[in-house]
Amino acid sequence: MYETNVPKTQRKSSFTHSLSSVPHTIDNTLPSMDKRLGQYFDAHMTSIISEWGLVARFTLEDLEHRLDVVSTEISILEKEKGALEGRASALDLALRELEEK
Repeated sequence: MYETNVPKTQRKSSFTHSLSSVPHTIDNTLPSMDKRLGQYFDAHMTSIISEWGLVARFTLEDLEHRLDVVSTEISILEKEKGALEGRASALDLALRELEEK
């Protein structure tokens, strides 16, 4: 048999498909407060953090690390405190003995 080229008709979208695209179309064309605020915060986050005195995650991590270092140093100093007090009392006793002579 002979095949004939029949022009294909353009397929039309269904009514429900066109309805489902309405919210997306409206969202793209109308400005919304959420999108504008999000864009503003993305563009100006560093200045907002400094103006409002906010703490960023890396600042908290740095503070936590510094607190660990200081806590370790305090523990070392507390251990050495007893030895220093013993040496100070020995020096005080030696000084008293020298003063009595």
